[in-house]
Amino acid sequence: MTTPMRRQYLDLKRQHPDTLLLFRLGDFYETFDEDARTLAKVCDVALTSRPVGHDQRVPLAGVPYHSLDTYLGKLMAAGLKVAIAEQVSEPGKGLVERQITQVMTRGTVTSPDLLTQAQNLLAAVSLDRSLNMAGIAHCDLTEGHLAVTQLEAAGSAELEIQVADELMRLEPSEILVSTRFRAENPDLDGTLQRMGCVISELEPWIWAEPRADQQVREQFRVQSLEGFGLAHKPAAVSAVGGLLHYVQSYQPLIVPHLDRVQTYAVTDFMNLDEFTRLNLELTENLRTRTQEGSLLEILDRTLTPMGGRRLRQWLGQPLLDVSSIDHRLDAVTQLYDDGLELRALRELLAQIGDLSRWVQRTLYGTALPRDLAGIRNTLALVPDLATRLQETGPGPVTDLLHTLPRCSDIHDLLDRALVANPPPALNQVGMIRTGFDAELDKLVAQTHDAKTRLAQMEQTERERLDIPSLKVGYNKVFGYFIEVSRSQSPKVPPEYIRKQTLVNAERYFTEELKSYESLILNADQRQLELEQELFRGICAKLRDRQEDLQHLAHQLATLDVYAALAECAVLHNYARPNMTDAFGLPIQEGRHPVVAKATALPDVAFVPNDVHMEADNALQILTGPNMAGKSTFLRQVALIVLMAQMGSYVPARAASIGVVDRIFTRIGASDAIQRGLSTFMVEMVETANILHHATNRSLLILDEIGRGTSTYDGLAIAWAILEYIHNAEHLGAKTLFATHFHELTDLAERLPRVRNYHVTVDDTGETITFLHTIVAGRAERSFGVQVGRMAGLPLAVVHRADQILGQLEASGAAVPASLGDVISEAKPEQAVQPTLYLEEHPAVSALKNLQVDGITPLDAMNKLYELVKLAEQ
Repeated sequence: MTTPMRRQYLDLKRQHPDTLLLFRLGDFYETFDEDARTLAKVCDVALTSRPVGHDQRVPLAGVPYHSLDTYLGKLMAAGLKVAIAEQVSEPGKGLVERQITQVMTRGTVTSPDLLTQAQNLLAAVSLDRSLNMAGIAHCDLTEGHLAVTQLEAAGSAELEIQVADELMRLEPSEILVSTRFRAENPDLDGTLQRMGCVISELEPWIWAEPRADQQVREQFRVQSLEGFGLAHKPAAVSAVGGLLHYVQSYQPLIVPHLDRVQTYAVTDFMNLDEFTRLNLELTENLRTRTQEGSLLEILDRTLTPMGGRRLRQWLGQPLLDVSSIDHRLDAVTQLYDDGLELRALRELLAQIGDLSRWVQRTLYGTALPRDLAGIRNTLALVPDLATRLQETGPGPVTDLLHTLPRCSDIHDLLDRALVANPPPALNQVGMIRTGFDAELDKLVAQTHDAKTRLAQMEQTERERLDIPSLKVGYNKVFGYFIEVSRSQSPKVPPEYIRKQTLVNAERYFTEELKSYESLILNADQRQLELEQELFRGICAKLRDRQEDLQHLAHQLATLDVYAALAECAVLHNYARPNMTDAFGLPIQEGRHPVVAKATALPDVAFVPNDVHMEADNALQILTGPNMAGKSTFLRQVALIVLMAQMGSYVPARAASIGVVDRIFTRIGASDAIQRGLSTFMVEMVETANILHHATNRSLLILDEIGRGTSTYDGLAIAWAILEYIHNAEHLGAKTLFATHFHELTDLAERLPRVRNYHVTVDDTGETITFLHTIVAGRAERSFGVQVGRMAGLPLAVVHRADQILGQLEASGAAVPASLGDVISEAKPEQAVQPTLYLEEHPAVSALKNLQVDGITPLDAMNKLYELVKLAEQ
């Protein structure tokens, strides 16, 4: 037989079986059964047990109610869904009534205390493999912005790549998929798992087209979806329907405010695939998986949270239209050219908070007093901002002035209504300013008068009874009281009524004190109710101006990004790129934005390099030793192009950027053991993706293709890839190809648009010095043994490697016959694996081509002398 409370708990748990249920019991939120074990593990709290019936105990773990947000943050970070059951009736006789008041998931959190990321996107993915199309809807509920795109591909594999690329760009906190998704899309599911987001499953009927279409039309109160750009886009409609259903289940109060959806096409922006985002370290460092050491860290000089989110969006979606790019660059230039105005503007922006989220919480009915104070303080800055914009002179920044809503009436309302520093919560009095409401002023005056009389009563009673230690106090349990020490109790008059006995004192009340208490407490309660009522009325007026306030937030975010990019350009000496639709990519003294900043020390200087790339030299083969800067050079070219197309100045003395449609990178070695892929297989998968999707407007960054397999195989693959890029009708893309296969440099003589470049070194001394300069021509050596010495290999290994290398080079054969003799001279621990590929020596080639038949003795003697000379070279 279970207890009534246990039955109540089980009934609530059945409402949301996939959540961890926090069950309010007095001053604690308790969990039971498996939820208790989970809470104890995630939040590091004690796991105990509780009786729930005859001879029946279940696991129990709880957290204090006043520390709930701390533990909720840990639960959200662990990817758990949490339901909160509150007590909705006063404790007394019988079972306290409880209801689930809110359900939270990582993607539907709106509380500012629980948001751990700059953006908190909820995404929904709907795949239709029969039509090779997919819909991706996403929404940041804290801003109320709902958007969707439909992806279409020629084949299933290509569709998966497109979905993965877009989700990598969005970086959602939570992704919604069908319950069939994982079984039908194992590879794509693996990609989602690696992203580290929460994956939530919905039943297939929720995504079904008729049902989803009806839900979307009902949500937006329209007969046709054509006005939203969703006509004939079933996958997009399905994704929006799935997302709306999920929000309705977990945040029903928010759904009515999602009243519009924006459609977009990924083809409107530069498409950056998963590998390129990772290889270029756009938002996180590959080694630490943090923002430190990423391009975003360098560029993010924004001063407002909404500006930071806008910059991240621009970084993930570089533009393709020259005029749109130039519009952004014009705005950055306008601020770059006026340093004083830029500084003044940034001083104002630094005082602005997260206006977009404050306004959205007002719309949802979850705003707190300090949210409204933030809106007020931001609106107070708008006139000064407008003045600063006017003084920057004509240009895109000044144009913002004409579309910048002033909302002066809202500011006046908030300024009259709110005190300078309102309390943090709605259950505390003192948020409304004196003079805003006559009834409230009267209540406050009555309360103040009563409290003044209490203070006077304390002094009067001390003097009347000659008890200097007498005091009038208050607590929530016993109310107001008169406290007298035990030693002074004989002086207490008969009209004092004993209320509570303490160890060293007695507490009393009088009829006069009771009347003051009634007056004060009733006035306090009425004041709180009236202030809350006034607060709701103010929020209603703000909701009427929601569009203006959100537009203002949008414009301020854009202005913040312009100012941040201008500040970054000033600090790091960036140059404005010249944007064109031409093919060329000339860059003068280009630098890697992250590495150049890291080496900006007095005794360490970053070596800039030029790029000269036109249609007739579009494929550039780069050779040189490891650690000389080849990979840095490759990345910096890609980052300069990307920064330019997002609308930023670039780290170079000058640059002319022919707009590229995509940047592809294949850099470094990595494996995917969880997918059963070796390092070389990952390399081939990434390269295949590039060759299938690149066009003649793309930029390809390829580093050490073919090094993950045998020398013969690797060289053959790299050779064939270069020929394919050069010859394929749809390719001929701008390509930087770094390699240690020196044989590939011969392609410059065979293919008209291939050129050789190398990284220079100084090897005139006993050690080599990297000069980090890119010049025309091929590198003669890779200096691998010297790099090994610099890395700290034992000298015995270095010396033996140098000896083996010399003998191998002297042999002149692909796999010299003397290799066995070379190995036999080494000690067992110094043996080498014969996997080298060397160019055949000219003397051997001449000997093979010698026509022995019919040669005269004199000719034979002359040929022998020639062979000796060749052998000595």
